[in-house]
Amino acid sequence: MGQHRTRPVPGVPSRRPPPVPPASVSVICCSMCVSRRLGLSARCVLRRGWGVALCTATYARRRPALRNAAACTKAAALTLSDERTKSIPWKESVTGPDQRLLYMPFLEYQLKFMRDNLEGLQELPFEEHLSLQKSSRKPGVIESWQYESKDFRKIRLTYIDCGIGAQVFNSVWYPRYSTDAPIFGIDFLAFGPKKVLAILDLQPLTQDPAYLEKYIDPLIPLRNKYQDLCGRMSGKFYDEVQFFSRQLLFGRFDNDGPVMESLYPAFKEYLDYYTTMIKGLEKDESPGHLSSVQELHRAYDQYSAEKDPAVGLFKTYWGEEWAEDFTHNFLFSMSEPAKDEPKTPLATGAAATQTAYYKNKKPWDV
Repeated sequence: MGQHRTRPVPGVPSRRPPPVPPASVSVICCSMCVSRRLGLSARCVLRRGWGVALCTATYARRRPALRNAAACTKAAALTLSDERTKSIPWKESVTGPDQRLLYMPFLEYQLKFMRDNLEGLQELPFEEHLSLQKSSRKPGVIESWQYESKDFRKIRLTYIDCGIGAQVFNSVWYPRYSTDAPIFGIDFLAFGPKKVLAILDLQPLTQDPAYLEKYIDPLIPLRNKYQDLCGRMSGKFYDEVQFFSRQLLFGRFDNDGPVMESLYPAFKEYLDYYTTMIKGLEKDESPGHLSSVQELHRAYDQYSAEKDPAVGLFKTYWGEEWAEDFTHNFLFSMSEPAKDEPKTPLATGAAATQTAYYKNKKPWDV
């Protein structure tokens, strides 16, 4: 689709769109709506310069988290990731130099690995207000980055630094719809020095035996190399037989020693295995296959958005409205908020740590 051009009117000066800055751009909110509706990348939309006339028809496609009439007339800032990655590794924790940024080496390594190994890697723009937030309630900062490549439609990364209260690195790799390969999920958390949690899995899109034999069983020798990461989740939040494999790496520790001793080498090996596997798969671009895999990805996002206990952490530090927006418009952008789900009252000040949601659902209980 070419850019729309209008016939010049005599006596009326022509208007040309301003140049787009390379790192952080402000565009009409419906740019993202158009991209989601038509299946185009946000980068493509930025280049095309669609305007507010399409807003009424397309804004309803945005997730309902922040859907309101006023937002439709406001400019939504989109951000890219590369410029912000220049500050990685962060020099010190938001609480000061005495607190170690436990998972920063993982974030740093993954970014380098992606640049060195992924063909066609490029930034995938997303809403700026979801990329970086600092808590006004207690010391805490959350920052996210997003990319795509030839083989992956979306790779997102998030780091949370709340000092000793929480250190979190999370990343999810979504392959293109041309393959039904598992989604790669990475979730490393620490809540103080004695509550360290690690989950690493090639998350199957189905539990069909032939599918598991093809994609999951080859992981057995690799997983067996890391016996201290062969634990099982409690089942309190997630159903192990839905979007999780029997070969997931899971560790729960009362100290952070295993983080660099076992988890770091396992993380690197799984990254290498997964990306090599994806590259070697035969791709199916038929409409039926693409549609089928897209629905499986949608089901994965919906399930994950409903089950992820980290949403309680987001609410505690950054408020309910932002947490809902972040969950449904960035983390799991194909999900929809539950229509009948009762709203959790917003907590303020010291009461933030005592919200009913966060008391009952803590990531440590996974």
